[in-house]
Amino acid sequence: MRTSERGARRLGVMALALGLLAVTGVGVAVLTGTLPPAPPGRTAAEDLPPLTVRDVVLGVGGDEAQRNVAWYSIDARARCVQYSSASGDDAFREDVTTVEAYASGDAVPAGFTWFHATMGGLEPSARYAYRFGDCETTWSTPFEFATHDDGSFGFLLFGDPQLRVATADADPGRGWADTARQAVQRFPGTDFMMTTGDNIDSPTDTAQTIEWELFLAPPELSQYALAPTIGNHDEADGAGTQYGQHFALPNLSETRATVAGSGDYWFTYNEALFMNLDSNNPDVAEHERFMTKVLAAHPEAAWTVVALHHAPYGSSFHSADPGIVALRGTLSPILSELGIDLVISGHEHSYARSYLMNGTVPVASSGGPTVTPRDGEVLYITANSASGGKFYDVTGDQPWIAVTNQERVANYSNIRVEDSAITITTYRTSDGSVVDRVVLMRNRSS
Repeated sequence: MRTSERGARRLGVMALALGLLAVTGVGVAVLTGTLPPAPPGRTAAEDLPPLTVRDVVLGVGGDEAQRNVAWYSIDARARCVQYSSASGDDAFREDVTTVEAYASGDAVPAGFTWFHATMGGLEPSARYAYRFGDCETTWSTPFEFATHDDGSFGFLLFGDPQLRVATADADPGRGWADTARQAVQRFPGTDFMMTTGDNIDSPTDTAQTIEWELFLAPPELSQYALAPTIGNHDEADGAGTQYGQHFALPNLSETRATVAGSGDYWFTYNEALFMNLDSNNPDVAEHERFMTKVLAAHPEAAWTVVALHHAPYGSSFHSADPGIVALRGTLSPILSELGIDLVISGHEHSYARSYLMNGTVPVASSGGPTVTPRDGEVLYITANSASGGKFYDVTGDQPWIAVTNQERVANYSNIRVEDSAITITTYRTSDGSVVDRVVLMRNRSS
C-alpha cells in the first residue's frame, strides 16, 4: 500500500473515532488548553489549526519534584513545554521555565507528532500552569496542576478501564470519564493517579485509536499526574505503538520492552518507592534484576510498592491461567524475599484482597481490616473495572483470598500513604459507598 493511501485510511479511522466520541457524548481530546469538541468536519490532521495540541497526559516524574508530560501536535514546532508558578497577569512572565521535549516521533494516527518532556524543580505545595509551543512566541492556552507537601500523600487507583466503543450493554468511555471525575471530586488533593493496565481493548494498533481517544478524554489526565501500567491489550500482541507515545514514563529500565516506550519503570514519591513491571514480559529473572538494582539504589525508602497488570492473587478465572500460575509460583517468592510491602494489579476485572502472603503461603490470620506484616509478608490488591465496561465473576475457592467482591459496579480506590501505615479504601461509583478498607501497618522489623 502506498504511504498516501495508508495515511488516508488512518485519517479515516480518526474521523470515525471523533464521530463516535460525539455520539457517546464524551469530550474529544483535541486540546488548546481546554477541551472543546472538534468542529464538524474538522477531523483530518491537516485541517486542525497550527500548534494545536491534543492528547495531553500529565505523568509522574522521577520523584515528587518532577512531572513528565506527553502531547500530540500536527506541527513539529510544538516541541517545548513552558511552566510557571506565577499566577494571574504574572503567569509566564515570572518564574518561567521552558524545556524542550527529550523525545518525539511520528504518531498514530498519521499526521501527528508525539512529544515527551520533563518539568523539574517543582516546589511543594504550589500551583503550576503549563503550556506548549515553539519555544519562543507561539503557545497553547495553559493547563494547570498542583503539588502537595512532602509528608504523607494519597493516590487514586483505577482498575482496567479497557475502553472500547459503546455497546448496548456498556459505555465504558462514559463510565471511565465518570469514575475519574467522581474520584477526583471526592479526593481533590490526590497526588497522582494509577491504572492497572488494559487501558484500552482492541488487539490491533489501528483499532486502538478511538479507544485511546476515549481513555484520554477526561480533563483530569492533564491536571493530575498519571502512573500507567501496560496490560496485554495495550500492547496489541506486540504491535501496539500508542501506549509508548501517549505516556512519558520515568526511569525506564533496560529490560525487554514488549512495545516501544514501555518496559519496567520506577519513581519515588516522598519516602515511597514505586516499581511498575511490564508483566507482558514473562522473564521473571529480568524483573528481579530490575527490582534488585532499584531497591539497592533506594535504601531510604520507607515503603516499597510494585504494580503490574497480571494479578498473581486474583479471584476470577484468570487465576487459573497457566501464565498466571507460573507468575504466582516464580514472582511471589521474589517479592517476599525483596521485602516488598504492597503489590497492585488488575487483569481480573473483580476486586480481591489477599491474605498477607509469604511467598505462595497465605497467613491465615491476616484477613481482617488491619494487617501487620512480618518479614517476607506481602499484601496483594487486585482492582475491579474502573469503567464498568467489562466484569468477570468470582470463581473457585482460592486459598489466598481474604476479601473479594463483584457487584458489576465500577470501582476505584484511594490509597493513603503515611509513615506508619498504608490505608486502601475501595469505593463503588454507584453510590460512593465502601467496598473494602484495609490498613497495612508498617513492618518495623525490616
